[in-house]
Amino acid sequence: MTLHHSAKPAEDVTDQKVVRFFFRGDDDIVECLVGWDALERLENSPLASRADRLARFEQHRPRIEAAALRKMGEAGSPRPLTLGAGDVIDGPAL
Repeated sequence: MTLHHSAKPAEDVTDQKVVRFFFRGDDDIVECLVGWDALERLENSPLASRADRLARFEQHRPRIEAAALRKMGEAGSPRPLTLGAGDVIDGPAL
């Protein structure tokens, strides 16, 4: 599958404590959610603001999208695709 960023920017969803992002796969646009805990664990430091969370997301976006791709490959992965710290941290570093 070839990934391309969608036209939608990433957004911080405070009531769910996730950053929502989208990418275009071969046939559709995939909605993904990455937990704030995953973003914090990427650099072992807390994130206090929306701007900090979005900046960290963009900094590590290739690694996060790689984790989303791995999870998409699992049979029956639900949509939206939800990524926790283990999904992102335990995968191979890019």
